[in-house]
Amino acid sequence: MPQPIDSVVNATITSRRKLLAGATGLLALAGLSACASEKSPQATTVGHAATPKTPDGVLKALAEGNQRFTSGQVQHPNQDSQRRGEQAGHQSPFALVHGCVDSRVAPEMLFDQGIGDLFVTRTAGAVLDDTLVGSMEFAVSSPYSVPLLVILGHSACGAVTGTLKAMEANPRDPQLPGEMEDFADQIAPVARSRKVSGSGSEAVTQVVEANALAVAKQLVERSAIIRKAVEEQRTRVVPAVYDLETGEVSWLES
Repeated sequence: MPQPIDSVVNATITSRRKLLAGATGLLALAGLSACASEKSPQATTVGHAATPKTPDGVLKALAEGNQRFTSGQVQHPNQDSQRRGEQAGHQSPFALVHGCVDSRVAPEMLFDQGIGDLFVTRTAGAVLDDTLVGSMEFAVSSPYSVPLLVILGHSACGAVTGTLKAMEANPRDPQLPGEMEDFADQIAPVARSRKVSGSGSEAVTQVVEANALAVAKQLVERSAIIRKAVEEQRTRVVPAVYDLETGEVSWLES
């Protein structure tokens, strides 16, 4: 039996609506895909990045990685499952970064590096002790022989701030609780050498920079292994400061 004309019209209208809805959905998906493509540089994962072999090459790679981090164009190199598998049996780091324990200063993130790229050591205030120096000697020795050691301070450092406040309370013998006294013993002489007074942000900034320079110098003087690597130009020790607000690393002259 022929369908009533109203039923046919209604069916046609419904079909057209479904077709339009489907087309609209496809257009919307296409628009989302286009947006994703526009943003892809920020989320791109680079499978394998070339490994720098010289101090200058490593410094350039870290500086470029930090620039990607600050601009929001991170590539996440060497972070895929293939890299994880490759590095499971043998690591191939090209630098050691010694920094502060501060949770906001993660070297692999701020330098945009991946699995097996960096040795990382950390203490409050990035000060030195025997175990840490031994770890750095391990990094510059065979088979790793990393070309660069970075001493990384950071803005608004709590260890520096705490030391300066303790110096305000007792200039001759600043005291901090427990084993924290160890890093105060190393930071206080740096502050005195710069004739810094108070514990405000400007004072902290001055001591953070001075401390990174001092630690870099102390490391070379303290370790015959590292000193030899530096003298033979196989390894370079570079102090730097990370800005918590901008994400930028400033490289200092040692």
